Amino acid sequence: MSKLSVRVESFKPHRSHSLFGFIDVVIPEIRLRIREASVHQSNGRRWIGLPARAQIDREGQVRHDGRGRIAYASVIQFTDRDTGDAFSERAIAALLESYPSAFDEAAP
Repeated sequence: MSKLSVRVESFKPHRSHSLFGFIDVVIPEIRLRIREASVHQSNGRRWIGLPARAQIDREGQVRHDGRGRIAYASVIQFTDRDTGDAFSERAIAALLESYPSAFDEAAP
């Protein structure tokens, strides 16, 4: 399979723990747009989180994890880690090309 390109359409900075913001990306070859993918950096590693939804319990309440944070369930996912990692690498490179200061600690 040939490599697909990734284009970042927009970046919305938002700092919280490892989160640096959200991007809208397009993979033109398959005409796929992914909205609100999360952008992270922690311990010298950068990655893209695909969109997810909050988990809801039987009573209709949002579930939380052991740290008190909202628990999320995957909406879409890659079928293997290597493909997911390759997507993250390309998306991060495209992000930095369009928004070179995306990972600046002083960014809002």
